Amino acid sequence: MTSDPRTPSSSPMTAAQYARRPRSLFDLFVAATAVILVLSNIGATKGVQIGPIITDGGFFLFPLAYVVGDVVSEVWGFRAARRSTLMAFAAGAFASLCFWIIIALPAAPFYEGQEAFAQTLGPVPLIVLASLLGFLVGQLLNAYVLVKVKQRTRERHLWARLMASTLVGELVDTIIFCAIAAPVIGIETPGQFLNYVLVGYVWKCLIEVVMLPVTYAVVARVKKIEDYGAVTA
Repeated sequence: MTSDPRTPSSSPMTAAQYARRPRSLFDLFVAATAVILVLSNIGATKGVQIGPIITDGGFFLFPLAYVVGDVVSEVWGFRAARRSTLMAFAAGAFASLCFWIIIALPAAPFYEGQEAFAQTLGPVPLIVLASLLGFLVGQLLNAYVLVKVKQRTRERHLWARLMASTLVGELVDTIIFCAIAAPVIGIETPGQFLNYVLVGYVWKCLIEVVMLPVTYAVVARVKKIEDYGAVTA
């Protein structure tokens, strides 16, 4: 009787076995999106004023999530972008839950930073709610618009689909986020709120423009590394 070669042998000399890891940069981009989202949520708990400009501490970091999302949508398509968005969404929600549990744990008698810790990370659940809702809707719209424009332009005019998708996605994202987060960071008057929305939206779109050369280079490089063209739509 011969043994089935597909059946792992019970011999102690059998090498340890593992699943094959697919060669793809997709996981790296998913991780980058999740990290950017979580750090932006923490930074957003701090209100920031630079001259007449009112914003939050996550303003300089969060737009990078859309730059990363553009690369994912352009290279892997809408389904992959949706998966990346949902995984980052889950990471943000899990981080918020962890912060809530850590704050709720009884502080040791010698620990003097409980109040500061809670004040810093306590608002995060509300900020996360604002960020996650805005991020989820905005990123999905961003990916959808980019893919739809690409179906018309094919491989031409990458800049057009990058900008079109950002203008739509960031607008919805910013409105949703600011509507929920503004009271948390101390924005009270209509003028401050309008300033907050406009500054956030213009800033995010500006980052997209500034990052266009980098986005072009990253997209081109990733397309060469990945099995680009294997899937068509």
